[in-house]
Amino acid sequence: MRLSNESPIGFIGAGKVGTSLAIALHEAGYKVTGSHSKSISSANNLSNAIPNCRTYSNIKDIASNCEILFITTPDDSIESTANSFEPNPYNSLVHCSGAKTINVFNSAISKNIQVGSFHPMQAFSSIENGVESIPGTTFGIEGIGEIRNYLSEVAIQLKGTPVFIQSEHKALYHLSGVMLGNLLASLAAISASLWSQMNIDADTALEALTPMISQVAVNLQSSGIPRGIAGPYVRGDVGTIKSHLEALVKYSPKLLPLYCELALAGLPYAQMNGLNKTNHLDIKKLLETYKSHPEIAN
Repeated sequence: MRLSNESPIGFIGAGKVGTSLAIALHEAGYKVTGSHSKSISSANNLSNAIPNCRTYSNIKDIASNCEILFITTPDDSIESTANSFEPNPYNSLVHCSGAKTINVFNSAISKNIQVGSFHPMQAFSSIENGVESIPGTTFGIEGIGEIRNYLSEVAIQLKGTPVFIQSEHKALYHLSGVMLGNLLASLAAISASLWSQMNIDADTALEALTPMISQVAVNLQSSGIPRGIAGPYVRGDVGTIKSHLEALVKYSPKLLPLYCELALAGLPYAQMNGLNKTNHLDIKKLLETYKSHPEIAN
């Protein structure tokens, strides 16, 4: 079996990730010919977005007509979905989970079916944004032999970067993305919520803060770590940091532990970027005092 961009691809699961990836693959010259989903409307949305792609009402039919099957269901449904049909000898099974390993395909592996995983390290808030965000994305890949090489080439054709992940490191790989993606978005929401104390609504706050998020990304991309890290911790502005802590005590004491933990975790990078030893010790002591003595917030 020789996998190529002419190999028919089918998608089982037609949510944001699956549909975004299917459209991107089509635009990169791959033959996406089938879609199946518990939601017929979702499957139809995917099929309608791609010429010569059809909706299949059951998995057996899509497996018979497509060589490569991308299973893009929710993570906890991947294994049961893969076990719900008998793959053909020419099928290859691929999932797009960042946390699950190819071991969810153990049943297929035992039948000598090629399996792999192909996870885009990207946040998909919508199909439109998802398609646009794929170029430049890193793809975490598992697989052995031909499917591994095929998925690596797919990543390159999507103008992305392939990275090969060992199964035992999959959870570590995924949590790094969740910390920087999902939890960063939560941190942005938390930061915006502080503006309510100034009688400024969250939308206005977010509009003010998001350019900073973009610039931080630019700084990190251009200067790396630690040089891309800036702010009062790098400068050693103890007084400024103390004013932050006092403001949290006054206006939002519940956020005090979060602020202290994040700041303490980032201190080593500030030190690598020029924070002197005296200021480092002073800041660390200040943060640990506020973190360890909740009565300060009372």
